[in-house]
Amino acid sequence: MLAKTVAVTLGILLIAIIHHAASSPRLVCYYTNWSHGRPKEYSYQIEDIPGNLCTHVAYTFVGVEEDTSELVSLKPDFDHVQNGFGRFRDLKQRFPHLKLIVTVGGWTHGGGAFSKMSATRNSRVKFVASVVEFMEKYDLDGFEIVWLWPGAPERDGKKQDKDNFYYLVDDLKHGFQRAGKPWEVSVQVPVDRARLITGYHQDSLCQVADYLHLAGYDLRGPWTGFADVHSMLKRRPHDLDYFYTFNIADGVDTWLSHGCRANQIVVGLPVYGRSYTLSSATETSPGSSASGPGAKGPFTNDPGLLGYFEICEKLKDGNWTMGWDSVAQCPYMHRGDEWIGYENERSLEEKSKWVTENGLAGIYAYTLDLDDYRGKCGEPYPLVRRLYKFIENYPKKDEDFDFAIFRL
Repeated sequence: MLAKTVAVTLGILLIAIIHHAASSPRLVCYYTNWSHGRPKEYSYQIEDIPGNLCTHVAYTFVGVEEDTSELVSLKPDFDHVQNGFGRFRDLKQRFPHLKLIVTVGGWTHGGGAFSKMSATRNSRVKFVASVVEFMEKYDLDGFEIVWLWPGAPERDGKKQDKDNFYYLVDDLKHGFQRAGKPWEVSVQVPVDRARLITGYHQDSLCQVADYLHLAGYDLRGPWTGFADVHSMLKRRPHDLDYFYTFNIADGVDTWLSHGCRANQIVVGLPVYGRSYTLSSATETSPGSSASGPGAKGPFTNDPGLLGYFEICEKLKDGNWTMGWDSVAQCPYMHRGDEWIGYENERSLEEKSKWVTENGLAGIYAYTLDLDDYRGKCGEPYPLVRRLYKFIENYPKKDEDFDFAIFRL
């Protein structure tokens, strides 16, 4: 009888310890397997990952092979030929505390392959088996789905995707359990309520996914026709109609209202900006009319997008007018018809405080290769370092256990 009591007690303690570890704040840093292709010193390699500043690192992206329903490399020349997957696994040798995640999907991947793979039980089983094999081979700790977006016809989605997405996440979780592994399942989710209605069983997903990665960026952009910051914390007076709830706080609220726990939600914050060409150089407040995206950055080479390492170089000019959106908790800058909304150390500190105050699980930084990783404007990784202070300063919870079994 005593042995049984001790066993039960130890079991309860183990559960408590696991729960405490799972509830510790996390900073998930995203690595992109295409950023190595930048010229010269701006080539971003796996070995550049600052594992000391992150609790988790996510490798983006792998894909779904449409014909076989199996996990597949999207960049085999890097993932395999240059041993990207193996080098990622080896990060644990330098940073033993680090948890490694692989992410499937992304914007360029599209939704068609997800829709087809998730449509039947047999194809989902094939996918899960390929994921388990991959996870074991590379000693990973978590798996994330970035399906953009279930049920969206313009992304080759179907009405049935909403149900099938839930089945997919549930099958993955049960597949990991059958394999006897403690691997986490995360899903990236939007704040867009129209997308949520079409593609997400919010109540049910909260029951099967370990974490929800809420995309708190690209909430505005050159595609909207007006210049604005793109990672606003709360709604502003000019956020009307479709954009009224298009912000981080409302996004978190809708998941909480559907039964999600606060400690399941990881808020995604960008370390890049969105740039615009203003319609009028005299109309410069957030929400002003824009004629299109801003010019390409010299290294990111993408109209309307600038890495923080490109933005901070621009700030050295000293010819920019600076602004601060106190509701969005975001800075912006403009010069002539150029307008840029972005994140800086101050804005990330304010958002980190909000995440802490609301008891959320943590933050994910998107992406490492867009911070000032070469330290051209000061200490390397200024934005990721600021986010890491969120981990260091997170209030410690009372460690005392108060189980009934210990009370007389």
